Amino acid sequence: MRHLDGKVAIITGASSGIGRAAAKIFAAEGARLVVAARREAELGMLVEEIGDAGGEAVAVAGDVREEALNRRLVEVAVERFGGLDVAFNNAGSTGESALVADLSLDGWNEMLAVNLTSAFLAAKYQVPAMIARGGGSIVFTSTFVGHTAGMPGMGAYAASKAGLTGLVQVLAAELGPKNIRVNALLPGGTDTALNPANFENPDMQLVAFIHGLHASFVTGTSMLADGGVSINRT
Repeated sequence: MRHLDGKVAIITGASSGIGRAAAKIFAAEGARLVVAARREAELGMLVEEIGDAGGEAVAVAGDVREEALNRRLVEVAVERFGGLDVAFNNAGSTGESALVADLSLDGWNEMLAVNLTSAFLAAKYQVPAMIARGGGSIVFTSTFVGHTAGMPGMGAYAASKAGLTGLVQVLAAELGPKNIRVNALLPGGTDTALNPANFENPDMQLVAFIHGLHASFVTGTSMLADGGVSINRT
């Protein structure tokens, strides 16, 4: 049995990298998809590839910082496929790289908007749809930076992702009684769309697993899948 048979999923940041690879895995595992990113042409190619492989997906282009996009993604999932079961909120950015004393306020605010406020907006609209469906699973892409390691020049990025961990824990506590699981995936260095190996990346298999039936007791976690990078000091 495939992990996501009959499920309807939203994936953001789907035009490249982790999001693109996850979309192809989700489709292969039986999910019908709403894929989102800012680059419309790349999303179109992804939808075409998924369709050619026997899957079903629809693209919605936009910026995850915008409340209207987060609302629209859920509306499309409901209108096109009848509801929402799974969300992989993967879109994000590393942002401005500078020591904290040199970091601009605009750079700080942008990181919070892209990596943290967007997560709030995603949950705000995804949760009611999942409650109506009788349950679901939400996963956010986070990082070991600010979790197990601090790196110079990444203060805004680390703070935004550490805040995401707190949001995940609160959402998991709030939504457990509603049969909705909420987790964060913390990958290390990941192959990009330029490298075909990324479709087989273990991070992607973990994303499918954590949304599936075999992970039904997993919620409120920040799950590392980085090959030990975050603990390696050699």
